[in-house]
Amino acid sequence: MVFSEFLLGKRERISWVEETSYGSGGTASNGYIIGLNAQMGTDFKQNWQEILTAGADNRYVQDRVVGPLALPFTITFTPTDWKFLRHLGYDFSNTGSPTVVHTGTIQNAINSFNLEWAMRHTTAAVLTLTGCVALGATISFNKATGEGEGNILVTMRCVAKAYSLGSSVTTLDNTTITRTPVQWRHVKVTLDNNEIVEVNSGELTIDQGIEPNDSRYCNATLDRDIGEPIPKIHRITGKFNFNVKDNTFMALWNTADEIANCSVDFTQSATNKIEIDFTGFRLDNGYHTTDLENVTAVDCPFTAESFTSIVATDVLTDY
Repeated sequence: MVFSEFLLGKRERISWVEETSYGSGGTASNGYIIGLNAQMGTDFKQNWQEILTAGADNRYVQDRVVGPLALPFTITFTPTDWKFLRHLGYDFSNTGSPTVVHTGTIQNAINSFNLEWAMRHTTAAVLTLTGCVALGATISFNKATGEGEGNILVTMRCVAKAYSLGSSVTTLDNTTITRTPVQWRHVKVTLDNNEIVEVNSGELTIDQGIEPNDSRYCNATLDRDIGEPIPKIHRITGKFNFNVKDNTFMALWNTADEIANCSVDFTQSATNKIEIDFTGFRLDNGYHTTDLENVTAVDCPFTAESFTSIVATDVLTDY
């Protein structure tokens, strides 16, 4: 007998391409694969509206009609470049060749993208999302102590305007990623102009201040869809976990002030890296808790007002 063919996450491909206008445009074949080990998570809702009575003499719900279409989703992946930051509110200038320097600048008007989630099969299931916007993202890392761990993880929170479900997988100009993943060993954290070696883990979160329901309107043209998402306050937060050998983190917190010369870099080589410098960096805590049996470690959550600079270097021609 021939077994049934089931969908396998290993065979999936997630790609995206920037749109030319919100909800449309962008050539799908020009799209690129989001990252290594990419995964989708959805929380789609029809938001059914109950009709409780239509005149019948019973206690049943009489009917349900569709409400506002909600298409929130998350993407997680290991990056091999930093082009995804374009969808987090940054525009990049690109200079040099063959090594290109990409310098990011915060924008007041953000861009949208078209995403294809191809669940490949003899009869593929292909979800296409249009009018996609990133609400925010977290870049996280943990030190590796063995096999199968240690890659940087990006988790993007997104929302789409509309969707379609088909069976045709787009043929991409670039079918696979050949670059290597960014890992824990590529991280460098600097606080107060001093490199901190003893980093156990960390995360950096960028939030665009977008609330999808701000763009819900009583409008027949939009029907159930959202209108253009509206970015509000751009916030930067994060957390580092350090092993403690002296009072450095307590002293930095004790200043109750901005800490100058703080940065986090991800460096694979001199020609493949990103350098992120902070403005308005402040620690929310610098004191550890007592651990009688283990090495003393401290969680240091932080906030920053902006990036002084955000500069990536690699062989991609543009971001």
